[in-house]
Amino acid sequence: MSHKEMIVRHKLVDRLCHWTIVFVGLVTFLTGFSFFYPSFQWLSGIVGTPQLAKVMHPFFGIAMCLLLAVMLIRYYQHNKWNKYDLPWMKAVVWVLLQKEENIPPVGHYNPGQKMLFRAFVVFVLAFLISGIMMWQPYFAPMFSAEAVNWATLVHSACGILMLLSLVVHVWMACWIEGSITGMLYGKVSKAWARKHHPAMFEEHEE
Repeated sequence: MSHKEMIVRHKLVDRLCHWTIVFVGLVTFLTGFSFFYPSFQWLSGIVGTPQLAKVMHPFFGIAMCLLLAVMLIRYYQHNKWNKYDLPWMKAVVWVLLQKEENIPPVGHYNPGQKMLFRAFVVFVLAFLISGIMMWQPYFAPMFSAEAVNWATLVHSACGILMLLSLVVHVWMACWIEGSITGMLYGKVSKAWARKHHPAMFEEHEE
């Protein structure tokens, strides 16, 4: 396929940020589960020992949240609601049935992806606030025991919800053939863009 038949979907800096988040996030989730749920303590082996996992988890967590914040800022323009979203949502049944001839056009991202974007914004804020409140021995002593307990509950609940959101994110990426390739190499074919994100394709051609 010639260079002229390809268009940029993800810039290099965004791809590097995305895959760094994947690595840092994996360590964060595995270490988090290792001491929130005793039956998963063996997961702490990813960084060495349970003690090291408790030390490293907050730092990896902050790195994950900061990188996510950077990516969310960079992708903000693509995730604003626009005229294409409501018709697409009304046709969501056709989307699930993969009846592409009945699906209205969308831009860089569809409403499902935009809702995940907003969910990640909430998770980043919740993780940062609750994580700081829980962080022993630095910040936790500044809060009451009850507040720390609530922060722990929020932190663990957001961990589970974000994990479910990530499952949906991966499923959506695998469901649309070519999406993962776009995040790996940055470019997608014009035919792919015209088929899955026609408004994005039209903007590129202008």
